[in-house]
Amino acid sequence: MYRQGVLEVEALAGVDLWVKPGEFVSIMGSSGSGKSTMMNILGCLDKPTSGSYILDGIDISKTPDSMLSTIRNKKIGFIFQSFNLLPKLNAFENVELPMIYAGLAKSERRKRALEALERVGLSDRIKHKPNEMSGGQRQRVAIARALVNEPAVILADEPTGNLDSKSTFEIIDIFRRLNDEGATIVMVTHEPDVASCTKRIVTFKDGRKINDEAVMGGNI
Repeated sequence: MYRQGVLEVEALAGVDLWVKPGEFVSIMGSSGSGKSTMMNILGCLDKPTSGSYILDGIDISKTPDSMLSTIRNKKIGFIFQSFNLLPKLNAFENVELPMIYAGLAKSERRKRALEALERVGLSDRIKHKPNEMSGGQRQRVAIARALVNEPAVILADEPTGNLDSKSTFEIIDIFRRLNDEGATIVMVTHEPDVASCTKRIVTFKDGRKINDEAVMGGNI
């Protein structure tokens, strides 16, 4: 529930969603369906006005706001359509950043950042800045950054929305591999072909969950 002037708008109503560790879930729905609100709640950016949200054993709906930024940093890996990389930092420095906020030692930061960049196939681009990389490479840096704090869940908001078909395939292939390795991934997408590559599709309409089905994980 949120306010729009004097009106109260119910963005989500009666939604019951359980994501198990190791799942790869896509969320679909038209504009205004509630999927963005759901992602904001899952990402601890908003709190539900009623009901509860349990993240890795923590009841977020009862957690003080002062603790939410720490939980976001340690429990959630964010991936955005616009990449959200800092332009003045190179790939290594962008990936290292969340670990600095988490207070990790320099040697551990370096080890994790290099491992994450290698996992997404960018070990030869660690000194490149965002404007020196393609869109697909920038999104791979964003994926590496999402991995380094070993989050409970990776939240991807339209991660292929700014990419061409080749780069889209590469990003989805990385997601599949990460999921096969045990990563839990929840992805918002408006592209049916991209959603079909996940293992479960949840569809929202008018603030309600109208469908929740397992899929085999097709090809783009």
